[in-house]
Amino acid sequence: MPDLTTNHGLQWHYELAGSGEAIVFIHGFGGSGHWWWQQKDFFEGDYQALTVDLPGHGQSSWGTVNLVQMAQGVRQIVDALNLASVNVVASSFGGLVAMELYRLVPEHISRMSFVGCVPKFARSNSYPAGLDIEKIRTLSQQFDGDYVSSLDIFFRSLFTMQERQSLVFKKIKDLRQNDNLPRREALKVFLSILEKADLRDRLSSIICPVQFITGEEDYICPKAVMEWIQEHMPNARLDFIQGCGHLPFLTQSERYNDLLENFLIN
Repeated sequence: MPDLTTNHGLQWHYELAGSGEAIVFIHGFGGSGHWWWQQKDFFEGDYQALTVDLPGHGQSSWGTVNLVQMAQGVRQIVDALNLASVNVVASSFGGLVAMELYRLVPEHISRMSFVGCVPKFARSNSYPAGLDIEKIRTLSQQFDGDYVSSLDIFFRSLFTMQERQSLVFKKIKDLRQNDNLPRREALKVFLSILEKADLRDRLSSIICPVQFITGEEDYICPKAVMEWIQEHMPNARLDFIQGCGHLPFLTQSERYNDLLENFLIN
């Protein structure tokens, strides 16, 4: 499997399949490129599907990095593969990386699709929606204890009860068990980034077509946040998937893939 050592000395793992126009898939907190397996299977017939493992996740090495450095890492992989123009699809935390990537190379990005992602995840006086900062800090502290159990509990919270009772959820659990466990240090740094990152001012600078796909029962990206995005980015396309939590591309892949495909071709 291919790897690339970036300018920051980290070894990034990536996988590329298919032919045609390129789609770069960037996973979120605690995930890996393998989480996009249903999208790779669906799109690789008409597109080049590129998945990357963020630092400390999947098969990528770890070293303390910030959002800009992560975006630079993705850019290096894209450049190494000679992908002149790409569509970017990002989940959750990966959306912050994608926004930084756009700032670096806006001319190389054709379209951007975000799933379970907002430009600011932490609640504040000027941003009443999002996650409570104390809960973010508590999760980080829990990782210092029984790391695996804490990660499992958090992972389950990303899905609705109905999703957790579905047959596909068993496949998702098997996927996690067969994947490399994300590095504890990486997740703690990612949580620190989530607490502080505020990329709301970036939305107005994005001029390529943009889509936001959100599970209707996603507590991390509630409708109040999506309404704020629609107000400040009126040309963005917003799609909601019923009965889903934070990761609809895993639990309702057919519906998600249809929405993404429709956005890419229209």
